[in-house]
Amino acid sequence: MATSIERAEHGFERVEHGLEHFREGRPVDHPWWIGKYLAEAAGVFIIVLIGDGVLFAGVLFGAAPDIVTVGLAWGLAVGLAVWANATISGAHFNPGVTLVMALRRKFPWKHVAPYIVFQIIGGFVAAAFLDGLYNGAINHKLATLGLAKGAPGSQLVSMIYVPNTPNPALVGIGPAATAAELKVPDGWNLISNWQGAAGEAVATFLLIIFILVLIEMRSNNVPIPWAFPLVLAFAVAMIIVVEGPASMASLNAARDLGPRLFIWFTGWKSMAFPGPRSDWWTTTIAPTVGAVVGGYFYDFVIQPFMPAKKAVAPADAAA
Repeated sequence: MATSIERAEHGFERVEHGLEHFREGRPVDHPWWIGKYLAEAAGVFIIVLIGDGVLFAGVLFGAAPDIVTVGLAWGLAVGLAVWANATISGAHFNPGVTLVMALRRKFPWKHVAPYIVFQIIGGFVAAAFLDGLYNGAINHKLATLGLAKGAPGSQLVSMIYVPNTPNPALVGIGPAATAAELKVPDGWNLISNWQGAAGEAVATFLLIIFILVLIEMRSNNVPIPWAFPLVLAFAVAMIIVVEGPASMASLNAARDLGPRLFIWFTGWKSMAFPGPRSDWWTTTIAPTVGAVVGGYFYDFVIQPFMPAKKAVAPADAAA
């Protein structure tokens, strides 16, 4: 019977195998692509379930987590998703990552659309699960605020599902009359849609570069395979701490669109599309553009300065 150490070593080997495929922009070779698609959905499900779950606890029950706690929750959710699914799908979990892998790492284009669709499905299912779990508390919170679902100001509650620009809880809402009526800050006068979009683009730009550096075998600081999800988790957490007030730090169109489609179907009206201030694009399109630019920037500006790849010795090649 295998010992616990042997089982752990086998698990680390599987993670390393998955990261090797991630570096090459392709998931593990397997004839059934549906398994890879489902793994992408499962990964985003884990991310949204834990990340949005913290927001549910804070907004609905007054748990009042600070921005660092929220960042750590989202970061660790990403780390857990990578640990669980990297071996199967390559752990994209983000349309921006999938596009970068297709554009710069030979990921098959015929699988780009299915990957993205299943990523969005994962977010949708996670939002549906949380809604089913806490539907009564959501209605109670709306009643306490004197708001109908989808009414102006109800982003104070819908923010538990989808990000807004700016963060309603930390910065405030708008328009000014609604903010005054609800006795909250007029956040729309503090941060514009374009500022939120710029923050999302730059934050995701940095995230993609960090991911590509982490999987760059020529880097002196490339982590051992089992540590990659943990290092990535802390990177996501710190980015969220910085960008969270401006746009709730989506960084991921699937994390946004899955729950956003769910609340659109369940009666949140303009809180879903086009968003409280027509801001849906700031947390979906902007981070995707930032990701793609980040991929090209890494390949053309950073990677050329990496040490040259080691030549394979004849003895090694013959082995």
